This record gives sequence, C-alpha cells and structure tokens, in this order.
Amino acid sequence: MNVALIHLFILVSIKDYESSRRSSKSGTTNIIGYESVCTCESVVSSVCMNYTCTTNQERASCFSGSSQLTLHDGKHQSLSNIRIGDQVLVDQHHTFEPISSFIHSKQDGIFSFLAIQVKSTKSNRTSTIHVSPNHLIFDYDSGKALFAGKFHIGDRLQFIDENELVPAEIIDIRLTKQEGYYAPLTASGKIVVDGIVASNYATVSNHELAHQVMGLYRWWIDLFGGSKSNEEIPWMLQTMLVIEQIIRWCGGQQLIESYISL
Repeated sequence: MNVALIHLFILVSIKDYESSRRSSKSGTTNIIGYESVCTCESVVSSVCMNYTCTTNQERASCFSGSSQLTLHDGKHQSLSNIRIGDQVLVDQHHTFEPISSFIHSKQDGIFSFLAIQVKSTKSNRTSTIHVSPNHLIFDYDSGKALFAGKFHIGDRLQFIDENELVPAEIIDIRLTKQEGYYAPLTASGKIVVDGIVASNYATVSNHELAHQVMGLYRWWIDLFGGSKSNEEIPWMLQTMLVIEQIIRWCGGQQLIESYISL
C-alpha cells in the first residue's frame, strides 16, 4: 500500500513539476528559498534612517570548493580540484568509490554556507565543514541523515577519526561565504567531507528515498557519462522534493520517515 502511494505521488508530482518548470521565466530549478539583504543609505547620530533591501533567490549550494575529500592514497584534495573518476572515502569501513558525476556545481562565484566546526571525542581533533543548510549530513546518535541547518551546538555528527567512526561534537556554527559549490555523486550516496560523513543529497529530507530515486540518474550517467558543469539540480531530485511536499500536505510524515523499511 505504501509503495503504491509513493508511485502515485511520483506520477502526480512529475506532472506538477514539469508544469511549474514550463511556467518559470528563468527555468532555474535549484532555488530553495529567498534571502533578503538590507543596506543602510543614511545615518544620523549613529542611527540608520533609511534602508534599502533587496530579496534574491537562494540556491542549494551543497559543499564549498575548499571542502576536503580523502583520496585512495590517503592524500586530501579540495572539491574544486576533484575530477570524475577520482576514488574518494565514503565511510568508516575504509571504502573508496569513484566520483561518477556532480549533481550540480559552479566553480565561479561566492555563495553562502554554514561553517560547522566539530571536535572529535576520540582525539579532540577539530574540523570544519562548509555546507548548505538544506544538505543532509549524518547525526551520530540517531544514525539518520538530517539537514545541516537542523543541527545545534552540542549535537554530535558522524566523524571519521583514524579509520574509525566516532562522535564529533559541534562546537561552533556560523554563516560564511565561500567560493564555488559542488555536489559530488558516488555509488553509495555517501561521502566523507572534511572528515564528516555526509549524504550526496540536499532538499529532500529522506536520504534513502533520494538515493532510490537517483538510481535512474546513475543509470543515465552510466550510459552517457557524468559532468562537472551542471549548475542545476537534476529534475529527478526536484521531483522528489515535490513528492515529499505533497505527502506532507496529505499527512504522510510517517510514510516518508519509514520508507527505508518498505
């Protein structure tokens, strides 16, 4: 029954998504919200008397170009220099998988990220991941992938310390600007970024559901090859976001959260 419902939602949401995409003037598909920026135009006695505010579309940015991945030879490489085919660490079992493609990426430009600093409970080693608020990273205590923006200081993330999965406590969170954004894709749907275990996916709150749907995308790139020049999120992942919203509107939160057991 649950599977049939999900299939029905997929059919309906694909139709809705394609319709909304045709009606969009810009055709952009990786917008996740809006960001307002205000500047002061005039100051009197240290008090701003006149503001000018602009509202811009906020896009899913995933990881910054400076983010570090671990290569098969043990060296570290920034995401901006990673190439399709490079073998990178994806979990605590010392598993390395090739980068098959990039869900989306943009080399030029300055983008907003959360700078989440953690400290390993094993060695006290610290690390900072630069990630967009809507990207999934793995919580240590629940084992679930949650949006980065849902975490707070004191929460614990899955962290790889000397080839061992250990909890790393969040000691600082702040908003920062970094150059470029990248969303690498691996076969398992996981990747270790700056020592932190992260999902390949953003915008959709269920990692397992996103991974199943992106199987079609992986089949596509197996046939035609991957790319590092996709600025837009694939329509399949965008469709899943619509599906999730429809299910939530229908009171199907439990259906989303229990998908892994289907």
